[in-house]
Amino acid sequence: MNPRKIGRISLTVTALLLAAGSPASAEPPAYYQERAGAAVMEAQGDAEQLEAALAIYDEGLERHPDDTELRNSRANLLAGMGRYEEAKRDLDLLHEKGLHKEGLLLRCMLLERLAGVTDDTMACYAEVEAAYVTADELDSQPDANHVLAARLADSPEFEVLLLEWQSSGNAAQEPMLAEMLEMERGELIRQLLP
Repeated sequence: MNPRKIGRISLTVTALLLAAGSPASAEPPAYYQERAGAAVMEAQGDAEQLEAALAIYDEGLERHPDDTELRNSRANLLAGMGRYEEAKRDLDLLHEKGLHKEGLLLRCMLLERLAGVTDDTMACYAEVEAAYVTADELDSQPDANHVLAARLADSPEFEVLLLEWQSSGNAAQEPMLAEMLEMERGELIRQLLP
């Protein structure tokens, strides 16, 4: 075989191998989501391993900056690590894009944890409660997050929602939340976001 041809084939194979491992061949967002999720589970609270999981989310978001699931998962991890400002920044970005109800609720709790109970915080909770009311028109029973949102919004509907939730049997499946709903507001926020 011609040495030039062998050199071109070798160069082509090398280029293909390099491309396969380079950032240009970015994996799909689900790849980073799965890796980081597994790393979080394996970390079991170890700060160094949680930082490694965070690095996976960061890498995924470098390659897929508009992926809402990656950003939401990173925000949850940051909140769990006590890095509330960073978590809120991620959730603020998602809020502009139509954040889902659970993310909205976490965003409000972070806002309260950082700034206390303000008009902005209460407006945030009212927005979450409204999102649940719209969604729950299709469901017959409120879920735990809807009850929590109503509680934190100081909604007049809280007691009714709490009774509905308790009578549905869901409260028995989530006894810790049932206890938390009876806590004083500041204690509840500190329990969720220490």
